[in-house]
Amino acid sequence: MSTKRINITIPEENLDQINKFCTEEKINKSKLIREATAQYIASLKELKEEEQRRKNIERAIKIQDRIRAKSKNFPSGKSAVEEIREWRDRNLKKK
Repeated sequence: MSTKRINITIPEENLDQINKFCTEEKINKSKLIREATAQYIASLKELKEEEQRRKNIERAIKIQDRIRAKSKNFPSGKSAVEEIREWRDRNLKKK
């Protein structure tokens, strides 16, 4: 992996915390920054994926609700679940 040198600006208080942490953990600042940014980016990606999953679930629930509302009153007056159960039972008896 190739590396590039960059300059960043951070508050002095943050730098003091970084220096203290690096001394305690015996790692250099570059390694800390690399690992911290990698974890930060991964966590943001995970949050976005979770948000997308949540939206997909909400969309699926709305679709199910629409289907349920449309299929509420069959000509027989039975619910969709009752109709499916009867259909299943009829077909199982045929076998």
